[in-house]
Amino acid sequence: MISAFRPLDPREVVLGQFEGYRQTDGVADDSTTDTFVAARLWVDTDRWRDVPFLLRTGKRMAAGAQRVSLVFREPHGPVQPGGYPSVLAFDLSGSGAIELQLIVKQPGPDFVPAEASTAVRLDHVQEGAMAPYTSLLHDVLIGDQSLFTSAPGLAAAFRAFAPLQASARPAVLPYAQGSWGPAEAETLPGPHGWLLQTDDDAT
Repeated sequence: MISAFRPLDPREVVLGQFEGYRQTDGVADDSTTDTFVAARLWVDTDRWRDVPFLLRTGKRMAAGAQRVSLVFREPHGPVQPGGYPSVLAFDLSGSGAIELQLIVKQPGPDFVPAEASTAVRLDHVQEGAMAPYTSLLHDVLIGDQSLFTSAPGLAAAFRAFAPLQASARPAVLPYAQGSWGPAEAETLPGPHGWLLQTDDDAT
């Protein structure tokens, strides 16, 4: 799939640097190193063509999370979601979790949307099983590369990100520590916006 990545369009990338980064010991006063990136990525395969993949990561953000969210298309029918998408999310932090949020019809005669959600926490590790990252380290030690990116895959990834190394690389924008990054990133995902997890969501 990596070989199908379309080279990034610098117009669909926002780079940022948190305020105060240049005051860090060892960092140049005029550093343009980015500490935040948000990007829209396209995968040119029959299955994923015209489906945007939104990537976002940064340092000194409002909250910490490692999540992959699959946002379902809005269905046609009498129940209108009203701007709230149905989402299947994979929480990759800690032991992990699988979360499903659906927009359903509220019980009753009227077509009123309501939110229904459930989550499967993967906290329990059976006796004898490997805890998170233990199996990854085990594969490294025994030389099992089946779950790792191949050399051709890495080369394809470099080709996809090459436009950011050229003169068209976006300017690095400042953002406040404890924020969600530069405001310019808010327009990348479209009408639903980013699915951001707050500290309250994590409790």
